Amino acid sequence: MGGIGSGRRSKARAACPRPGHSGSRVKLDGTYGTAGHRRQRYRCFPANGDNAHVFSGVLPREESWHANCEVCERPVARRDGPQTARHYQFVARGIAGALKAVGAGASYMSASRVARERANRMRDAAAPSDHGQLVADWVEVFAPVVFEAHHPCAWPTTGSVVLDHLPFRVRALDAAGRPIHGGVVAFDVFCAMGYDAGRAKLWRLEAFADASAASWRAFLGRLAGVPPRVVCDAHDGILAAIDAHWPESELYLCEWHLQHALTRLLENQSRRGYAAGAAPLLPRVERSFSGVHFWRPFANDCRAAGIPAPDRWLDHNDFLIQWQFQRRGLASVRPPDMPLTTGGLEQKTRPIRDVLHPRRHALKNRARTNRMLMLMQLHANAQDSEVAYRKAILDWLAANAGRPRGSRRSITDPRGTPSLR
Repeated sequence: MGGIGSGRRSKARAACPRPGHSGSRVKLDGTYGTAGHRRQRYRCFPANGDNAHVFSGVLPREESWHANCEVCERPVARRDGPQTARHYQFVARGIAGALKAVGAGASYMSASRVARERANRMRDAAAPSDHGQLVADWVEVFAPVVFEAHHPCAWPTTGSVVLDHLPFRVRALDAAGRPIHGGVVAFDVFCAMGYDAGRAKLWRLEAFADASAASWRAFLGRLAGVPPRVVCDAHDGILAAIDAHWPESELYLCEWHLQHALTRLLENQSRRGYAAGAAPLLPRVERSFSGVHFWRPFANDCRAAGIPAPDRWLDHNDFLIQWQFQRRGLASVRPPDMPLTTGGLEQKTRPIRDVLHPRRHALKNRARTNRMLMLMQLHANAQDSEVAYRKAILDWLAANAGRPRGSRRSITDPRGTPSLR
């Protein structure tokens, strides 16, 4: 192509990134990289008299594989392919697609394999790599980037916050080397659901090594503000943390958990010799939680049965249940952001539990697990747009001269001391 003096304009649409070279003449200067993944190179002729030099752009574009854009179906030049970070083999679009797949439940291995196949970056086509470290590194570096736009800064100030946790158990042995029945809890994922304009959404997910009150206090303290109403089960750690951190919030214990606890208690007493008194009560438990007019006769009959364990349970919970009946109001006028159970949160977190359960033995690094949970939270809230992910990644890279901040695997645990279990 000719220079400016020949009357022909350069096809280069790039500006030199060096200070003092703004407005300088820029020409195309060939490509670099391997065939199929070549990237455009430019030559700058500084207007201030400096020597000409070659540059590649802050976010270089990889050559297009098609004559038309796959998204807008318009013609594109070979040099107008997808953008990527400097020194990255994979384009931002491929990284965004892998992050979305992980949020939807794909393993690191499968997401890495798909990313390599789509980018034609397989070292051995006859034996494709199944190593998942590629996408694991992307999750570490880029999950906070795509999550930032949807990261809540405070707890909801209206409606309710629903709290629960997902325990993940693993096989274990006791001191004598015998298997522990049911195993032990390796770690927990704390979950919070709030309401935005009346619509339920996952507000926060975070993994902890235990479900102690201290861990729950840390979880509640991550965000500012105090919600007006909290719904949870009667877990000691949750209740202690709420009492310490949100004492002014209205506490509402999940009615399903109360009902389930009472049912199991009566079933247990029926097997222990109180069948005559407990058996007639069991079919009435569910109905008794329909309202105070059903609860009072049931509670009276339960006490009249003379079974010690249910009597003690009622001593602790009868007043609470009647108080909650008074607070909940009529179902016909109760707004959707005032749930009576944690069922809505459990429905949102069930897919996350199902995805993590097969991986529970491998999840040992807390920081990395929490970054994966960011992607799962975005997916649960239908906020996992591949286009939005790509834009967030490119904007973040452009603000840092085309390079990621920090290094990969910077949050690796010291050998022998896993942060999660």
